[in-house]
Amino acid sequence: MKSKLKGLFNYLFFCGLPHKDYNEVRPIIWARNRRILRITSILSAILGLILLIVCIFQCGHLMPYIFLTVGSVAIFLIVMIFGKRFKNAYFSFAVCYGQMVLTIVYAVLLSLDPKNAAIPATSVIVFIALLPIAIDDRPIRMYGFMVCECIGYLIISSYSKTPEAFNLDLINCITFTIIGIIIYSVVCSRNVKEISHGVRIERIQNNLITSLAAAVEERDENTGGHIVRTEGYVSMLVEKIRKKEKYSKLSRLYFRNVVMAAPIHDLGKIKISDTILNKPGKLTPEEYDIMKKHTEYGASVIQNSMRSVDDENYINVAINIAKYHHERYDGTGYPEGLKGEDIPLEARIMSLADVYDALISKRPYKEALPKEKAIEIMKEGIGTQFDPELAPIFIEIVQQNQEIC
Repeated sequence: MKSKLKGLFNYLFFCGLPHKDYNEVRPIIWARNRRILRITSILSAILGLILLIVCIFQCGHLMPYIFLTVGSVAIFLIVMIFGKRFKNAYFSFAVCYGQMVLTIVYAVLLSLDPKNAAIPATSVIVFIALLPIAIDDRPIRMYGFMVCECIGYLIISSYSKTPEAFNLDLINCITFTIIGIIIYSVVCSRNVKEISHGVRIERIQNNLITSLAAAVEERDENTGGHIVRTEGYVSMLVEKIRKKEKYSKLSRLYFRNVVMAAPIHDLGKIKISDTILNKPGKLTPEEYDIMKKHTEYGASVIQNSMRSVDDENYINVAINIAKYHHERYDGTGYPEGLKGEDIPLEARIMSLADVYDALISKRPYKEALPKEKAIEIMKEGIGTQFDPELAPIFIEIVQQNQEIC
């Protein structure tokens, strides 16, 4: 009995997931809802416009449909204009519930029209159909909203309409409220569970990839802790540049993929022999040529080992990082000698983290450099080795963070 009550509680408040899992996926849900709101608001505006035209010809009450059209267009513009600037969950939360308030006001205006027998309870019918698509929130909150909207509508309708119009509203409201709750239950719980399943798979995938990268690093006795440190540098740089106007159009998912792929930038070293990988001195030109092939090996390993992974965007980012993180901005790098912004952004980001960590780390052919000296060398490489826009940002991060040695 206790377990059944707990299951019901989780279903009503967390879409059938444990509380911890629900909190983990909720930011993803809100980000998706912000995109869906663009579609639902336009659909609502079109619907309001159609009903407005119908009522003009029928000499009906126009105010509800004018309000629906204008309000829906306003929500669409808010999402389009401010959605890029305010990408957090609170903005999505506010806009989603703004649409719900619009629904309630529209329903009140519609219920005040005594001649609304021709198109009864339009708002309740339409918006209950749209809300399951637009808002994946706690089910108990949405059920309460639907029921309260229905009751409020019918109370006002009972005072303002003829008995015949009210009876029609009563049938429609109750029917579509029940249908709306059922649809919401099915769609919401399924969507949330699918998102949660995807997050778990992504976590497993990320752990496997990181473990593979760590195994490669264990073979290379000269780069202990390199993947952890470079991932940290990449994460800090990504967090900084995603706020810049030039990169603001890139999605949060893209930047997350860059951070996730950073640990496997040297994965191709798995095909380099221990003789070269752990040579206690400087490599010969021939050995260095072999070592440089780790970039192409890495891209090949990622492409072949992740054929079953259904995430093309992540795979492309990971391949670009592995293959091009030794390219130079002036075109003198390897393996393809790409120049400037022909080098993928993710590779230019990785290059900064990789080179800086190599400078401050001890290697068989050199001692670890002090932080100040490493920064000087990084500055000298701006515009030749490094992206002239990204490098100053990275250097600023390094200088401001005392924990970065």
